[in-house]
Amino acid sequence: MKASESCHIVAQEDILDEHGVKLWAKGQPVSRALQQRLLERKLSQPLESCLRAEDGVTHGEMVEMARRLVDTQALLHSAISPWASDLLSDIPRLPLHPVAQLLLTAARGSSPQAYEHAIQSMLLAGALALHAGGDRYQQRLSMLGGLLHDIGELYIQPDYLRDDQPLGPEAWRSICVHPRVGEMLLHRQTDYPKELCRAVGEHHERGNGLGYPARVRYLSWLGARLSAVECFMGVLTADQPDAWEHAALAVRLVPGEFDGSAVSFASQAARRHQSQGRITPCPDGQAVWDAAQDLKTGLQAALRESWVLAASSTSPKVSGTARMVSPILEQLLRSCDALGLWAPRHLAGEHLHELHLARQELTFRVQALRRVACWLDESWLPKELEELDRLWQGVDAGFEAEAA
Repeated sequence: MKASESCHIVAQEDILDEHGVKLWAKGQPVSRALQQRLLERKLSQPLESCLRAEDGVTHGEMVEMARRLVDTQALLHSAISPWASDLLSDIPRLPLHPVAQLLLTAARGSSPQAYEHAIQSMLLAGALALHAGGDRYQQRLSMLGGLLHDIGELYIQPDYLRDDQPLGPEAWRSICVHPRVGEMLLHRQTDYPKELCRAVGEHHERGNGLGYPARVRYLSWLGARLSAVECFMGVLTADQPDAWEHAALAVRLVPGEFDGSAVSFASQAARRHQSQGRITPCPDGQAVWDAAQDLKTGLQAALRESWVLAASSTSPKVSGTARMVSPILEQLLRSCDALGLWAPRHLAGEHLHELHLARQELTFRVQALRRVACWLDESWLPKELEELDRLWQGVDAGFEAEAA
């Protein structure tokens, strides 16, 4: 409804309630009067399939925005420059279903930042497909997946998506269902291939089970691609000069979490970005070292506590959560050992900067692990929550030491 304030949305067919009573005639513009009728009646079919945005998002507009983003955003340009021409020329060939066009138009009107995110993700997904040697079908399906992967966020309470608000368990539980909402919407209301719909539902899943909403380990080829794009965008959104270095470390931190094409794509993007003379800030060596050691100590403490809870907790839910968390904490610690990130303090230069990036990524991973392990379930008993709090005390102490 909010989109109707910024563009002309009309009924593309008669809108009927569940008893077949006409609520709105075909061709009639959406208005506040329709909104009131919708509040009073249950519809015979989803509203999205009944509406059309007459002056909504077009292929030409997407090409124009994509070209502007490539020209003005150095991080995006570094990633897709070898394929930019092909990607831009293929945008008009992407099938834009009326429901998808309506939802993209709604995103453009209610959250220009979300619409820009969709265009960036479309370009990254297409570039990753070409980097991986995919054919034209895979490239265009990847681009379409990047464009539509976050369409389910339109059904989340807007306050939950604000960056300036702390993210609590209730808000996170609402947010974490958006991949499934997007998958169901595309599957039921469009004629897009099933593999595209499934991939939209997988874009926040990870190969080690540390994703959401289903914590699956085996992703489809397109789901794995969108998962990598989502990881890239999470890092690039911070708009730091070393973002591609961070992304390259993030996708290789845990072997098997992302496929090899995502790892090599990020590494090559980082090299292209550096070759353009981008200056990476030099971190404070002692501060980086101290923060990394505090985090390592916290991870080790959390791992020990997970072993204790797995063996001694009388709550099957707590012991099960501890058993799920233990191998992931072990994996994170082993990965950092393999990368040499806990090496002696006197090592500096590039290694020190990598330690700085690894500490940032590990902090994010631990927060994500805590949410997936504890926040997906809202039926914890007070005693169970007390036990789970013990699991994270060591990590919390490390975060507090860093903040101080």
